[in-house]
Amino acid sequence: MKKIIAVLMTMVMLAGFTACGKAGDEAKYDIEELKTYEGPMLEITSTIRAPIPDDMDRDNTVIVNYDGSIVISLNPITQSGVPISDEDYMDLYRFCTESVENDTFADYMEYYEDGVTYRFVFYDEDGDAHEIYDGYLYENDELRSVLRIVGGYEMD
Repeated sequence: MKKIIAVLMTMVMLAGFTACGKAGDEAKYDIEELKTYEGPMLEITSTIRAPIPDDMDRDNTVIVNYDGSIVISLNPITQSGVPISDEDYMDLYRFCTESVENDTFADYMEYYEDGVTYRFVFYDEDGDAHEIYDGYLYENDELRSVLRIVGGYEMD
């Protein structure tokens, strides 16, 4: 009987440790807490790497702020910030933190003669900048999905 009690107590303790770990992970991604931080969370700059007319802008920057707004430099409608959905916000935050933590795109590169390059920079909660990727991304589904998320707010 003592062995059964010891095994049950061990299982309860392990379950408690597991639950604490999960609660800690969820707290790490608490959207309300994240939205209290000031400044940019993610900055994506696209640069045209081809000959263009002098009157055309070569760069366009999209900034996702910690407060849950998005600003697109070439779109005057978004200059004061357009709110993004909580789901998109959390998808972008997870993309940023996991990319930096795992150094996901450190060795990724595409080679093209011209076109558009993209630079992804994540600003952590302390305001420190972490470059996620800088280059072409015609073939990378994960990076392109981030562009689709932010691009969905371009016409709002």
